Formats: sequence, C-alpha cells, structure tokens
Amino acid sequence: MKSKPDSESVFRKKGFFIALYSCLGVVAVLAVVITFANRAQTPQSTEFAYEQEDAVPVGADQVESYLAGIDQEAWFRPRQTDPPTSPPASPPTSPTSPRDRPPAPESLPHPSTDEAIEDPTEPATEPPQPEAAEPDPDPAPQIVTFEPFTDDDRLQWPLYGDTVMPFSVTSLIYDPTLDQFRTNDNLRIAANEGDPVRAGADGRVIAVGRNVRQGNYVTIDHGNGTVVTLGQLMDEKLVGEGEIVRAGQIIGGVGQPSIFGSGNGPHVHLQLKRDTVAVDPYYWLTSRSDY
Repeated sequence: MKSKPDSESVFRKKGFFIALYSCLGVVAVLAVVITFANRAQTPQSTEFAYEQEDAVPVGADQVESYLAGIDQEAWFRPRQTDPPTSPPASPPTSPTSPRDRPPAPESLPHPSTDEAIEDPTEPATEPPQPEAAEPDPDPAPQIVTFEPFTDDDRLQWPLYGDTVMPFSVTSLIYDPTLDQFRTNDNLRIAANEGDPVRAGADGRVIAVGRNVRQGNYVTIDHGNGTVVTLGQLMDEKLVGEGEIVRAGQIIGGVGQPSIFGSGNGPHVHLQLKRDTVAVDPYYWLTSRSDY
C-alpha cells in the first residue's frame, strides 16, 4: 500500500492550527463580550464616575505643597478615643450634726406586740367638728327706756281708798299717832293689809328700803324731776333698784304701818316731789272716777 504524500500531511497540520486559532479567537471574543456584559450589569457609583470624569493629573510640586501643611506623623499615630463622660459632680453638702441626722434603722422605735397595728385600708377618721357656740346664759341686759312724765300727764292712784291724812304744808293738821297738830308732806290712803299697790306712771326704781317714818318703801323716778315714794308696804320686795316699771304695775302690797303711822291703821304712804319739792298729789292724780 502506498503512503500519502507529504503535502497532504502538511495541509493537515495547517488546518489543525487554523482550527485551534479560530477556537481561541472565539473564546477571546466571548470573554470580552461576557466581561462588558458584566460591567454593564454592575452599577457604578456616581461619585466614582464623577471622580473619573473630573480627574485631573496632579503634579509632584502640588503634592509636596499639600503635604507641607499636614502633620505627616499624625497619619501613623493611633487615634485617641474621646474620654468617657462622667456624671455632673453633686454640690458639696454641708456636714450635718448628729442632732440633725435621721436616726439609724436599729434605733427607730418598734411597735410592741400589745399595740394595735393600724390597717392602712381603713378610712381615716374625720376630725371632730367644732361645737356650736352655746348661747350666753346671762345676756347683757338691754337698756329699757320710758316716756318721761310731763306737765300734761296724770298719775294713777296706787289703790282706791279713803284719805286718812291729807297733804298739808301750809297749815297744821291733827296726827292721831303723835296726838298733835303738825304739817304733813304726803297723802295717806286707807287700805286693807295685803291690797296690791300699783305704780302711777312709767318710771325707773331708784330706791327700795325701810325707815321708821315710811316703813317699807319704793321710790320711782318718772322723769322730768317727778319722783314718787310709796310707803307702808309689805316686807316682800316685788321690784328692785334700777328696774323699769310701767303704769299700773304692781310694785308691792299693803303691810303693817310703821311706828309713826300706826295711828292711821293699814294705809299707803304717797309722797310726790317735783324738782325735789314736795307737792300735793291731788293735783297730779287722775280723778277717782277714772281710777
């Protein structure tokens, strides 16, 4: 069998290398395509693109001038961390004396077992209400006034009875008690023992007493200088000094006559003074028909 010629083997070698180079070219083209495809899919930051577009070549002299103003050793020193912030210092407190210090827990008093422990859930008791002020048992007496006696007024009779001894200061009259003639500055009205004796007008009692001439008596000031004394009364006192009496008010009763009036029997001694001068009561008494 005849072998193939050398030209055919050479051709075969050239075709092999051509195919090999073609494959390498295809692989390179695919690699380039894949690389650009990946770069297109990967987003670049605008800051990097901006730096690439605006990048300007810097000369050596510019670098040296920049580094001249910078502490180059600072780049190699470790960074110092900020010291931890400490809380604000509290103001200094003044030393307290043992007297001002609170007691220690062991020195506090402990409640004994016998004492009742208050329940904190129980409502607090209300404070006692102030008591109402009691009325004054002895209120101050009110000032009571009366209408003063005038010249147009008339006195009521202390009681109705016969005259046993008239008023007489200008002439002498007989006194059965002394059994002699003498003047008389009062009017004596016969009565029965125990008969009521009344005030002749409104007035104020200024005296209550007893003497041998008038016996038990009551003196009443009726105002405007008019003063009336009623005597020969009972021992029981129905009015007192300073008391206001009204016209017709009973101020006592007829009693036993005194030693200087015993000759007239039971009677009422009536004396009327105007400005300290004794006057005849008849001129100031109402008529007996009005009594």
